[in-house]
Amino acid sequence: MKKKIIILTAFMGLLLSACSDFLDRKPLTQPEDKGFLVGREQLENYINGLYSALPTPTQFGMSVRGEEVNSDNILAEKYDKRLNGENNQFSGATDWEKGYQNLRNVNYFFYHYEVPENLETDEVLSLRGEAYFLRAYWHFYLLTRFGDIPIMDDFWDGNATLEGLQIPASKRSDVARFILSDLKAAIGEIPEAKASLFPRSKYSGLRINKEAAAILAMRVALYEGSWEKYHKGTDFAKEDNSAEFFQEVLNWGDQQLFPAGLTLNTKETDDEAVNPEDAFAHLFNKGDYSQISEAVFWKKYSVDGGVYHVLGQLLAGGVIDNQGPAGLSKSLVDNYLNADGSFINPEDEKYKDFNQMFEGRDGRLLATVMHTGSKFRSAAGSKAAKPMNVKAYDATGTEEEMKEKNADIVCPNLTGDGKYKSVTGFHINLGIDTAYVEGNCETGIILFRYAEGLLCYAEAAAELEGKWNDAVLNKTLKPLRERAGVTWVEPKADPNFPFTGLTPLLQEIRRERRSELALQGFRLDDLMRWAEAGTLKGMKGRGRGAYLGEDGILYQSYSPKDHETLKSVLVDNDKWMDPLQQYLPNGYLFNLNRDYLLPIPQDELQMNHQIHQNPGWETVRTILL
Repeated sequence: MKKKIIILTAFMGLLLSACSDFLDRKPLTQPEDKGFLVGREQLENYINGLYSALPTPTQFGMSVRGEEVNSDNILAEKYDKRLNGENNQFSGATDWEKGYQNLRNVNYFFYHYEVPENLETDEVLSLRGEAYFLRAYWHFYLLTRFGDIPIMDDFWDGNATLEGLQIPASKRSDVARFILSDLKAAIGEIPEAKASLFPRSKYSGLRINKEAAAILAMRVALYEGSWEKYHKGTDFAKEDNSAEFFQEVLNWGDQQLFPAGLTLNTKETDDEAVNPEDAFAHLFNKGDYSQISEAVFWKKYSVDGGVYHVLGQLLAGGVIDNQGPAGLSKSLVDNYLNADGSFINPEDEKYKDFNQMFEGRDGRLLATVMHTGSKFRSAAGSKAAKPMNVKAYDATGTEEEMKEKNADIVCPNLTGDGKYKSVTGFHINLGIDTAYVEGNCETGIILFRYAEGLLCYAEAAAELEGKWNDAVLNKTLKPLRERAGVTWVEPKADPNFPFTGLTPLLQEIRRERRSELALQGFRLDDLMRWAEAGTLKGMKGRGRGAYLGEDGILYQSYSPKDHETLKSVLVDNDKWMDPLQQYLPNGYLFNLNRDYLLPIPQDELQMNHQIHQNPGWETVRTILL
């Protein structure tokens, strides 16, 4: 026992040293002089540096477009370890450090802010609002991953002692309330905060703004309300304040979002829109969203300015996951309605035909998933590409005749190598710039969109008794469906919907979120807050791809020579592509009693005895002692 205590003491000394070293680090954006943050220009330069941590495409990688390998929207050979119950005690360390490091950098701004009162212009007050927004954003980042957390409402560098680090975690509902309070400060509703964000119109959505703060507040309140409702009675939710938070969503919508005068991008307002899916698609494949008010907060790229990414290049190559072979799931494809508002029957024989899967469907399916007629890149230039065209291969005639007759066939890349291979037959269409030829890309990325606010409002109204009515429908779900070319019909129970026990209305709202927000980084949070990760368990839950039976058009679109290669594609007994059968023979093994939250890092538990490990995770003290 004595030996164990000595080891623990030495270990804690090492950890304290490491923590002290972390707290001594300067943020990347830290000015050299203490009196630097004294005017608008200095404040703006500092805040600009904090923008770099927001989730936008970097120079390399899929970023948010491929992020949903952590959900049922993307199936990847390098599957998500959390979904399969493979997380360990160290799995939360990176997220914990990222969240608190960014909070430290924001609080550094407040701590060293020294602008004289006579220089506190509207521009300065808006920059302070941006700082409050960012502090709210990073607290929410931690809340969704860890639940109860210490609220970092001040600059903690002076706490770099063992005694100073004893900071208790606040319960999750209080963390959510703190976040909402910071957002109220950001928009000018707390005078002593000396902050007031400009509206979107001031900078055409290129800076954090008042409308973005409202949408973030609605996102936070909806998340916490649904978490507390659907995890009620478990170790993950010790109280139920869901009605309070759902009402907060409506308050922010009524008082802030709707009065802002934002509009959806529709065929009527989009001069370039021709097909029903175009107005939606254009929210993801343009370089400039300044005139589209639905793009509430977005990032602009410029190759000439040295700010670019390669997402267009990866999408043009058919990549879904930059780490290896992957594909969009059949479950995602099945989610989209028919254009007449009816839901599909996935067991219908016609859906064995790859092309028929897309006929007469929600326009967002066409905008999201590659199908016959859609392009991977421009049809011009040195790397010209033909559009996807899945049709039966004509194997009659000479070699030259066959080559000529089948020259227009472009199939999903089922037999390619590495990350360019689709394991489901479904490639990403969302975000493809059909004018792209080659080189670096400058397609913009939207971080906050008006449509999300509408979905938050609709869901909260449906969750609260007596709040849903035609007025709510007409300003939320109905315009979203109409934009996609889908007729609104009175909801009915869908026997094939993945979630059970819901009213038909909530079923359709959840369907709408998946259709509208797919491949934008929302799906995991939705599964977690609804307590629906259990639907991914089992062989059915691991997902499927397109039909690859010999009687199907997808199989027939390959030449007889390629049929031998197709034998390596994994399919189930009914010939639907089943790419994870060897990796997850029993389906995902998500631990329902543990994996809804990440483990708090062991070094934090060693240093701060006021916080406790999350449910299902054994604490480091138990192991060492």
